[in-house]
Amino acid sequence: MSKFLSAVMLFLISSPLFAAVKEMEAATAPSETVDIIWVIAFGVVFIGMIVAFFVYLWHTEKNRKPEQ
Repeated sequence: MSKFLSAVMLFLISSPLFAAVKEMEAATAPSETVDIIWVIAFGVVFIGMIVAFFVYLWHTEKNRKPEQ
């Protein structure tokens, strides 16, 4: 049982090293590019959802009945 546990520990310790090696190999590859229209679309949707959330909060606060 102790051999199994030591093997598992060795594997768990070496896993980040394997990930780092893969990351180093991927860093040399050129990155993929995206059309600017998709960046703008993401920005519009992202900002729109934030604005919609605050409008929803404002609307629910405005329509809240006072507690008595």
